[in-house]
Amino acid sequence: MIAKRKGLGPISAEPALQRQGVGGALIAEAKSWLAARAAAGCILTGDPGYSPRHGFLPAPERAPEAEPAESFMVLALAGDIPSSRFRFHPAFGA
Repeated sequence: MIAKRKGLGPISAEPALQRQGVGGALIAEAKSWLAARAAAGCILTGDPGYSPRHGFLPAPERAPEAEPAESFMVLALAGDIPSSRFRFHPAFGA
């Protein structure tokens, strides 16, 4: 089975390019790419002060065990966000 929710990240920009919309443009492109592929949603470990402005919601109770719960976020693209804890495919070693 192919996961309907995808992981995103890390997203970053060179310090000289920060605060110019580069990170936001990368996230917007990723969201478009995911939507075009009928992804149900996206997860990431990101900055709690930055990622929510792009639609991600903090979800510490759903963080995979090896991820920092305070930085784990989810984005629903189609349907509801699952209420269970997320897991990464074993190929990622997480």
